[in-house]
Amino acid sequence: MREIKSIVGLRVIAVDEGASVGTVHQVVVDLARGLVLGMILGEGPGERGVLASDIKTMGADAIMVTSRAVAKYLSELPELDSRKLGAGAQLMVYTASGKRLGVVSSIFIDPYDMVVTRYEVSSGPLKDLADGVLVLPILPGSKHGQDAVIVPDEQVQQLGREAGGWRGRFGQWSEGARKQAQQVSEQAAKLSETAGEAVKKEAKVVRDKAAKLSESAGETVKKEAQVVREKAAKLSESAGETVKKEAQVVREKAAKLSETAGEAVKKEAQVVREKAADLTAKTREAVTNLGEKEEAAPVEEGAPAEAAAEPAVEDQPCAAADAPAEAEAQPATDESAKPTEQ
Repeated sequence: MREIKSIVGLRVIAVDEGASVGTVHQVVVDLARGLVLGMILGEGPGERGVLASDIKTMGADAIMVTSRAVAKYLSELPELDSRKLGAGAQLMVYTASGKRLGVVSSIFIDPYDMVVTRYEVSSGPLKDLADGVLVLPILPGSKHGQDAVIVPDEQVQQLGREAGGWRGRFGQWSEGARKQAQQVSEQAAKLSETAGEAVKKEAKVVRDKAAKLSESAGETVKKEAQVVREKAAKLSESAGETVKKEAQVVREKAAKLSETAGEAVKKEAQVVREKAADLTAKTREAVTNLGEKEEAAPVEEGAPAEAAAEPAVEDQPCAAADAPAEAEAQPATDESAKPTEQ
């Protein structure tokens, strides 16, 4: 089975953009179940987290993800934030009886199933040199908290350290030691195989749950979107009805104003027509009166036009009666004088 010994320091690349997302500063795992939960990129203000479900490929030289958008603030990823180790902090390993075994120094990961196969526990440089590094598989009954891993005593006692210390090499000189080492190796292999199967099943369950949650979230989003669309349609319809009502009111007001204005114009036109008719009648009456006066006062031949226009003759009848008598007497005198001249 292929393993990767720690992914800390590997660069994370976004496949879609072909861009670097960051460098792995810490891998977040659950050593009780053997699951890779995710990884933390960078430190300080630029710190981001990436879930294991967003990892596309885990290689020996780089970690591939789909896009840079999968890297989020830890406040959005509580499952990573709760297991994050502080600056300079180490994950301690104890037995259930309270014996300190050391600190987790390296983690071996199966990149295909995204699970932890085993991990190394260091007891310090001198002890590691003398006795070798303790290698633990994922032990059933283990507890992994934020600061420490608790492993069961009885299973740890059956395991040996990696044959790297001088005591281990010295013990190999003995046949009994070699047999004991063989037994320990076989037991460790059995425990590792059993734990590996359990871890794979657990990882499969987690992936199935994640898929169901994702599907459920998708359905919820669709329903929410449908509700929003229906609300938008209702609001649009309501707004349209309101606009139609407002338009109808405006049209009715315009019609009333137009009708009122038309009535006012008609009344004004009627008044004007009546005034015009009155003026026309008065004008005709004046013209008629003037013509009647001109006919009533005839003008004598040879008399000036001013005398014919005098209206005072009718007002003074006595004077008019005397004047003709004198006029008649005068012509008689003239006519009697003419024969004499002959």
